[in-house]
Amino acid sequence: MWGLRPLFLRLQKFLLPLLITIGIVVLVVASGQSDRVKFPKGKIVITDGEKSLKLDVEIANTPTLRSIGLMYRKSIPDDFGMLFVFEEDTRSGFWMKNTYVPLEIAFIDRNGVIFSIQEMEPCREEPCKIYYAPGPFRYALEVKKGFFERHRFGVGSRVSIEK
Repeated sequence: MWGLRPLFLRLQKFLLPLLITIGIVVLVVASGQSDRVKFPKGKIVITDGEKSLKLDVEIANTPTLRSIGLMYRKSIPDDFGMLFVFEEDTRSGFWMKNTYVPLEIAFIDRNGVIFSIQEMEPCREEPCKIYYAPGPFRYALEVKKGFFERHRFGVGSRVSIEK
């Protein structure tokens, strides 16, 4: 019986933060209030040759923020994005459950180069399609569908975060 206590204490250090994060996500999503979650704001610059564009973004840089993303937003501005930031290269998938606006996602490597752009349609019924990059990525940028064509950016364009 005494042998379980140290194990429980060690598990508690890891499970408690995880359970709190899961609880917050469940409450936010269940209440439909994810559009009221406060994301950090930032600016990125997209460049391709001589052409560049500064873009206002919200930054999803924690597991909780990344899991909420652009859910429940009825509209987003044309020149706005959400930048998903990961601590290390990942192969995480993205889905459009409870997302109402057609989007594009640019997968960006650790050097800031866009290597894949995919169109994502709102999920009307489950199971929702999961969108994967063709390789590991460090960042992902979600924008309103048509953004990349309208601004003439694509695979090979570079993205940098303004400090």
